[in-house]
Amino acid sequence: MKIGFLVGDIANISGGSNVILEYASRLQDLGHEAVLITPGPVKLTYPLWHPRLADLPRRSLAEAEGESFDFALATWWITFYDLWRVNARVYGYLNQSLESRFHAERHYKLLNRQTYSLPLLFVTEAKWLVEFIQTLQPEGRTLYVQNGLSRDHFPCVQAPPQRGGKLRVLVEGPWGVGFKGVPETFEVLELAAQAGVQFETGWLASSSGGQKPTVGGQPVQVHERIPINQVHQVYGQYDVLLKLSRVEGMFGPPLEMFSQGGTAITYTVTGTDEYMVHGQNSLMVEPYNHRQIVQFLRLLSTQPAYLAHLRTNALATAKAFTDWESSTRQVASGLEALHAEGWTNTHLRPALAAMSTMHGHWLDDVWRAERGGHSPLHPYVGPGEQVLLERYRQFKKSRPVRALQKLVGDDLKKSLRARLTRVLS
Repeated sequence: MKIGFLVGDIANISGGSNVILEYASRLQDLGHEAVLITPGPVKLTYPLWHPRLADLPRRSLAEAEGESFDFALATWWITFYDLWRVNARVYGYLNQSLESRFHAERHYKLLNRQTYSLPLLFVTEAKWLVEFIQTLQPEGRTLYVQNGLSRDHFPCVQAPPQRGGKLRVLVEGPWGVGFKGVPETFEVLELAAQAGVQFETGWLASSSGGQKPTVGGQPVQVHERIPINQVHQVYGQYDVLLKLSRVEGMFGPPLEMFSQGGTAITYTVTGTDEYMVHGQNSLMVEPYNHRQIVQFLRLLSTQPAYLAHLRTNALATAKAFTDWESSTRQVASGLEALHAEGWTNTHLRPALAAMSTMHGHWLDDVWRAERGGHSPLHPYVGPGEQVLLERYRQFKKSRPVRALQKLVGDDLKKSLRARLTRVLS
């Protein structure tokens, strides 16, 4: 089978990209043709963050338009709007979260929710997402496959490392992604330090944004842009992962921490039910309950027996967890069964193409509404969209664009606009 994965930023570190690369590379190992389809040419930076990235064939969207695929899978909500450009027997969505929760802007939320409006093939990693998708799209096909734990990159230790001294706390996540809650996590740690809790702090970040946080007046040890095959060495230096993200599908870092004999404190976000059990292998707290987190940190710092209990059970959880080979075989079996059945939803391609215009023409629609003296969308436009709109206003008011508008007819304008939208996307 030939399987195309429509991807966004694949060259930089992210948990979502890791899932895509694990599936694509292992499907390739099973004899299938897996292709990464990118918006444009990708320049890889060495050393690679994922060792198998260079082994996977890559095509730009323009190149992929000339090929045929058995399966074309969007992997992020924006890539859904490019599915129609690929010729495929089955259109699908490798859906790792309800991504509308990533954005404050109403328009982005509405665009994201449209990704569930057609009976696609949905491949997803969490039981809560299966229930959500089947409720919205009962005519589609849904394949639930739990993410794996890489035995190559996160080999389970034999036993939790024995350590003395202060509790060692690790923060994980990029600084600039709001729902990951990294700045909030450091605020909570500062509260704990002020309350007299004894601990040391580290930070594992794909991007620190130039930040150099301190906790209790002491600098935080920053582990930044660590290749995935070395991340387990960082986890192994700490006792507990404090991860206060507010949006997750099935998040991997706590499980990866478990593999190295550590435990985790997290919010009760979606996906925790896949492998976390409060009081057994981890501790969970409702969002924004900072006081309870401080109490948990105090408990773990003063009760080594209880910390050992959590760490031992966490490691047992990781050892029993499925690996990527097993997960990929499940995906392959599911796709092979659909292929053998002859199931297709290629008839959805015109609808996918029509829906792509909702994404491409939005800024132009707002511009025309403003010129007509109407601004119905303004109450719903968030800060990210305001930046885009301001740049678009400057572009539309520029002297060359005004001159061109006087020379070009309306039909040609529409054709050029459609072409420009495709190029810019």
